[in-house]
Amino acid sequence: MTVNILDRIPAHVPPSLVVKENPWHGGAVQPHDWLRQVVGDSGFRYSPYSPLPQDHDGCWIAVGAREIRAILIDNRNFISKDSTGVGKLIGEDLVLAPLESDAPDHQRLRSIVQPFFQPKAVKSRQDRIRALSMELIDEIARNDRCEFIQDFAIRLPTQIFLEMMGLPVTDLPQFLEWEDIAMGRSGPEQMPQTWMKIRAYLSAAIEERRQAPKDDILSQIVRATQTVGQAPEAEALGMAMILFVAGLDTVVTALGWHFKYLAEHPEDQERLRRDPTLIPAAADEMLRAFSFTTLTRTAIRDIDVAGVTIKAGDRVVCPGALGSRDRHDYVDADQVDFDRGSLRHLAFGFGQHICVGMHLARLELVTALECWLANMPPFRMPEGYQPPWHGGISFGLDALELEW
Repeated sequence: MTVNILDRIPAHVPPSLVVKENPWHGGAVQPHDWLRQVVGDSGFRYSPYSPLPQDHDGCWIAVGAREIRAILIDNRNFISKDSTGVGKLIGEDLVLAPLESDAPDHQRLRSIVQPFFQPKAVKSRQDRIRALSMELIDEIARNDRCEFIQDFAIRLPTQIFLEMMGLPVTDLPQFLEWEDIAMGRSGPEQMPQTWMKIRAYLSAAIEERRQAPKDDILSQIVRATQTVGQAPEAEALGMAMILFVAGLDTVVTALGWHFKYLAEHPEDQERLRRDPTLIPAAADEMLRAFSFTTLTRTAIRDIDVAGVTIKAGDRVVCPGALGSRDRHDYVDADQVDFDRGSLRHLAFGFGQHICVGMHLARLELVTALECWLANMPPFRMPEGYQPPWHGGISFGLDALELEW
């Protein structure tokens, strides 16, 4: 017997707020545009579909930037615990900190990883990021085309991340296979086993650091959790797991959207070539326009927000793709404007859980753009080409063919 997914709508959800189409997967329509198309401009909507591939319950969608900020800053009524769903998936009470941690533990756990991603620490890696960018560009420049995601977007940030974590770059193909399944992009039936494989791999790496510390982030996490941790083994593992996932996905995804936009807009590409001082502002504006991460919270008590009643236990998702294009916050919100000025977008989240790696992400994006535009000819997508993309918890490109 087939179950009608609309039958799973809770009784307290007004029918007028239900989104009947799956907002996370729009087929031929780019996911940012599809999401906006089906949910509207402001307030809250309810979807029987979750962006988390392993979550079969529905969720509230905070549509406007005002509503998203209200949810993300309200740590009294909404918690982050199990916001990724990984703990439930593998049957453990595991917190992927600091993303899934709540007060009073959040600041303690965040303080363990934050020093590695502060501006001064990140800046010390600038020369390495630039050198690796140029190595990859030198390889790519031997041809008149590339598949940008595989040839550059994956290789730059993931290699930097693995070097920081002290994990072997030779294992990257295996890591990327796990990442695709863990993020729900392929083999959903393999997701629980894949997360267990990631857990086992990182547990072994953590144990190695306990026995023989190295000069890497993973070793420092082990030391710090032994000093200030309340459950050192579990907390070190949770931090390693969330860094692993974020390090293999976030900047890769951003690079894809940035370079797709520039390939489609030769006038903006040429403007950045003529005036590279615009690149930092341009990178931030493209982060706004193509925000791709959806954050999740769970209500711990009944609460009325913006005219809707959210019950204890309800999931609320906060898509950056909606908040960063809110027409109440930005003029011509769907347009990329390098002259927009200071931005308060939601690409890195908001509130106490704002992305701990945002300074590293910005440096990698800016450096990649600077190196590419200074050393490669004008690039474009092949005529008639439509890059494949995916929706879900993170909107990204699966491939991006470029030619010059």
